[in-house]
Amino acid sequence: MPAKFSKLEWEGILAPILTPLTPDEQLDEGAFAAFAHKLLDEGQAGLYVTGGTGEEYGLDDAVRVEAFRLAARAARERGDGKKIIAHVGGVHLKRAVAMARAAADAGCHALAALPPHGGRYGFDDLTVYYRDLAAATPLPAFVYNIPVVTGLDLSREQLSRWLELPNVRGMKFTCTDMYKFERLATKHPEAALFHGHDPMLMHGVAVGATGAIGSTYNVLGPLALRIFKAVRDGDLPTARRAQGILNTFVEDFHACGRARALKAAVARRMGWKACVSPAPGSIPAPETVDRLDAALTRALRAAEELTAVAM
Repeated sequence: MPAKFSKLEWEGILAPILTPLTPDEQLDEGAFAAFAHKLLDEGQAGLYVTGGTGEEYGLDDAVRVEAFRLAARAARERGDGKKIIAHVGGVHLKRAVAMARAAADAGCHALAALPPHGGRYGFDDLTVYYRDLAAATPLPAFVYNIPVVTGLDLSREQLSRWLELPNVRGMKFTCTDMYKFERLATKHPEAALFHGHDPMLMHGVAVGATGAIGSTYNVLGPLALRIFKAVRDGDLPTARRAQGILNTFVEDFHACGRARALKAAVARRMGWKACVSPAPGSIPAPETVDRLDAALTRALRAAEELTAVAM
């Protein structure tokens, strides 16, 4: 029996948490748990575990399941309604179903799935994938629209069909087409729609996003929350200034190697014993990480100044 669902419980910012690993590519449990608590303490509505930012494409299934368990435990320990989305996708259906059931057993609150990598599956194949995955557990399931990865620029009618599948309760929408996103939000007011393109966070919230999931929220979650709240409150000048700070950092983030450089910068700040990316991935050179770390320092300083002005 599918669980009762209200999209109001999913409002806010959710970091797609980075995945700290030991040198032999196992989960660094202590580092992961500490980072999960830090993000939740900052005001994140929850965590999105082993997504693309968390390098799902290179993790063993057992590592992903252990991350689900630790994230769910962190949320339980807070006791204040934080939500854990277990990203079980990126793999074929049988593996995704197995991880989905493990995520349910671990106490996660919902599932999400990027379509399986490779194969360039068509819309009908992916519809069957989501139908069967959503039926595998009582947890609400979120589908995923990300044309840059799937190669499929699906119409809003096709995306609506996914949202109408049994037990599908929402979507992660990582795309710049705000017209399509607004049409989906209007047609499916009961669905939880998560905007996934950091540079357009304020735009996504303005046209109906329930929440947002983006890589940079691992380090700038409070700033993203500021944007989210400012748009909801109708304070567009503040939203624009905060979005500008975020976008300046995004430009450096893109130039420095994205998630792997971000992982290295976080590893420095959190004191992780190792900074490992699943092979064949490699961590950028120290000078590249230096540039991103400096950009992060500037962004955090600018965010503090924005807060001081508002007060």
